[in-house]
Amino acid sequence: MWKEYSRDDLMRSRGSGRSVITAVFISALLLSLLCSVLYNAWNYDVVRVRTEDGDYHARLWGDLDEEDLEIIQGYANVEAAWFGEEASRDGRTAVEIRLKDVSSAYEDIPRIVSLAGLEAGSAEYHEELLNLYLTVNPDRPDAMDVYAFLGIFAAAALCACISLILVIHHSFGVFMDEKIPQLGVLASVGAAPGQIRAVLMQEAAALSVLPSVLGSLLGLGAGAGMMAWIDLVRDRAVEDAVDVAFACHPLVFAAALLCTAVTVGISAWIPARKLGRISPMEAVRGVQDVPASLPGAAAGRKKRRNPRLLRLLFGVEGELAGNALRARKKRLRMASFSFVLSFLGFGFMLCFFRISSLSVQISYFDGIADQWDVMVTVKDTDIGDFGGTDRIQGLSGVRDAAVYQTARAKRFVTEEELSAEFLAAGGFEGASEAYVTAGDGGWMVNAPVWILDDASFLQYCWQTGAAQDLSGAVVLNQVRDSADPNFRIRNSLPYLKEEREMICLQSAGSGEVTIPVTGYAQEPPVLPADYQDLDYYEMVHILPVSLWEQIGDQVGGAEEDVHIRIFAGEEKTGAYAPAESGGEMSPENLETLEALEEAAVQELAGSYELETNNRIREEEASDRAYGGLTTIVGGFCVLLAVIGIGDVFSNTLGFARQRRREVARYLSVGMTPRGVWKMFWVEALVLAGRPVIISLPVLVFSSWLFMRAAYLDPVLLLRNAPVLPLLAFALADFLFVGLAYYIGGKKVLRINLSDALRDGTF
Repeated sequence: MWKEYSRDDLMRSRGSGRSVITAVFISALLLSLLCSVLYNAWNYDVVRVRTEDGDYHARLWGDLDEEDLEIIQGYANVEAAWFGEEASRDGRTAVEIRLKDVSSAYEDIPRIVSLAGLEAGSAEYHEELLNLYLTVNPDRPDAMDVYAFLGIFAAAALCACISLILVIHHSFGVFMDEKIPQLGVLASVGAAPGQIRAVLMQEAAALSVLPSVLGSLLGLGAGAGMMAWIDLVRDRAVEDAVDVAFACHPLVFAAALLCTAVTVGISAWIPARKLGRISPMEAVRGVQDVPASLPGAAAGRKKRRNPRLLRLLFGVEGELAGNALRARKKRLRMASFSFVLSFLGFGFMLCFFRISSLSVQISYFDGIADQWDVMVTVKDTDIGDFGGTDRIQGLSGVRDAAVYQTARAKRFVTEEELSAEFLAAGGFEGASEAYVTAGDGGWMVNAPVWILDDASFLQYCWQTGAAQDLSGAVVLNQVRDSADPNFRIRNSLPYLKEEREMICLQSAGSGEVTIPVTGYAQEPPVLPADYQDLDYYEMVHILPVSLWEQIGDQVGGAEEDVHIRIFAGEEKTGAYAPAESGGEMSPENLETLEALEEAAVQELAGSYELETNNRIREEEASDRAYGGLTTIVGGFCVLLAVIGIGDVFSNTLGFARQRRREVARYLSVGMTPRGVWKMFWVEALVLAGRPVIISLPVLVFSSWLFMRAAYLDPVLLLRNAPVLPLLAFALADFLFVGLAYYIGGKKVLRINLSDALRDGTF
């Protein structure tokens, strides 16, 4: 049958096969494009983490020598092991390990620790890199949440693959429907259903092999182009981004070919299986060629209501357009699905990022305007050893500067110390054991220590009414109300009764120290330091640096860096005295802050390693990052729209063959070509407009839910709604659908009326 029928039929039916070739080529190209982009997005993160944090999977700390290193290297799953650049920490040596099979890291590393004679807990896992290899710490199963964007890309790829399957299925359905009369002849002379299906599958394979390979190869090239575009967007949005070359792994090409082969096979099998069941009489009569939009086409079927709304708006042409769309709804279902999915995805993405940007703006950038203008981080320095405080505070253009460092500590509190308000709200009831540990007669809570330079500490004491004494600590006497989930407006309660004059701070180890309390405060120092975000029961203690120099060795737990918070302004009013109106004390000028930032660097750069930032530049970087993410994720949503548009254009390739008899009958009963064009334009309007009408209420409702979840006033989104991008996206859909119908309509209206009305079955 292949020699006698299929080969000659393919040669004679080049027009109908062209739509299949085009659909397979486009589908293979998009699948290959998605596979290459997803792989390179993952590869970029892997290379970035290796470059920034080190190419190792785990690090061991201990008293290790060359003999221990050889023992570690001899472990079966160890690919390489070496002494790390961080040669020591508290007298311990670091050995970095890279494994052959990363999936067993959390099973093998404890064994290696035991083999090297180290104590449990001596291992430090490179969790960010391991997470990228889908190896998650069993003690932290939520660690993959930080890679939500990879999940978004994967979901977009899955939706695109499903869409492409249905697009190819439609093209094969059109191609095979045109063979119904010929298949009826074959069935009437004895061809079995299995033989008919085999012939159709052979024709599908013959048409699909070459476009699948070419489309996959071109998709890899398109992937390289898209990654170059993404790199360009990322470089503009993120400073000092890691440059990673485009990677083309053989498995990516194999995966693209496999996906294409599976989708083509499934797509061709569905209509082939259906046509194999048609009886010879039905096939010869060609019942599927009767246009359902004509009177009498629904004979023997359940009567359906005519589209009255379209008739009311556009007349008879609107009614005929509605009937034509309903008759072809299965073939156009994929286009509608792709349009709805792409518009929803694009709208969700825009609304999500716009709400996220609003949330960051309100909760962070609007807040830091009262917390800092310039931040300087002094790397690997203890605040007691820092000697630049007076120089920074004396700089011209500095209204106030505070030097601070944070440290970890704990404190034991009894029930008698707790305030009546806190106890009435439930006290420590329901507190996580990770933050609060119940003990004999009380609870052990985290007590972060904020160490201020002496001048800033005295200024803080004056502001809060505490005794201006450098020999004690000020306790931030507030605790978050755990019953109030609103993180944006913090509802706090008094923590303690403010009666104790001496407190005991304990280190994470066994050290402890008793110090006096010089006062209790309800407001924290003006510092960009977080507290009570995850642990609602943290009890912050503010100490002067002169006291920390006396007790720091006993408490320990200090972070590695010192921070300098700077406010700009010529008059030395201090952080707690509001700036005069007129703007000199609260500059919104980027050049002013950059000049102050540069002056601070020049003052300290010779003695310390520094990192600096100013709040205006940070806000601009955040806006660029959101813009870059919107552009990149929006590109994936555009791909979904391209799939729907491709489905519509795939229809137009066989438009004349499918609808020439239908249009000829309209013309034969008096409809003018202008009326036919009006019918086509109504179809295009409905096809492109229905997804917008369906999607808008969903977007409005989901955006309202997002705003409620973020504790934001929904009215804010009305003023910041992404109207123009959504409108541009919708207009692009209308434009391309209209273009597709224009091409198809031009082909249809070039028909010969008598030839079109003649039955061409034989």
